[in-house]
Amino acid sequence: MKIILIAFLILFFMPSIAQSGVYKNIDESGNVTYSNIRSNTTEQLDLPPITVIPGIDSSAAQSTIQKRIESIKTEEKREALESKFAEEENRLEELENEYKGGTPDRLGKERMNYQRYLDRVERLKNEIDVSEKNLEILNTELQHLPSTNK
Repeated sequence: MKIILIAFLILFFMPSIAQSGVYKNIDESGNVTYSNIRSNTTEQLDLPPITVIPGIDSSAAQSTIQKRIESIKTEEKREALESKFAEEENRLEELENEYKGGTPDRLGKERMNYQRYLDRVERLKNEIDVSEKNLEILNTELQHLPSTNK
């Protein structure tokens, strides 16, 4: 009978031992320490209850993050291609203005050396052809980029 009484008393007082609090102690030097052991110089802290936030499915989040990264890369590539396209358009416009439909103005020494003039006309024609091909290639690359939804 005594054993049952002792076991009952132990079980009765066990929850109060398990529910120890958090205590704050400030020593003479002003140092603050926290502990779960009560003493004469400690004050018990009243802490708010712990909030538990359920976890999320990280695979879905990872998939969303990956899609966003791909979207950003695509948009950066689109901006770079559009910038190159605009530069090439400006270059082509400058070349065509100088070329003047195959009869550009003669410059400096070209007035006395007709072959030098013909060489420049041919060079301008070739540069215009290259610039037009570059624009076609850039336009094709832009069209093949996937669309991004902002």
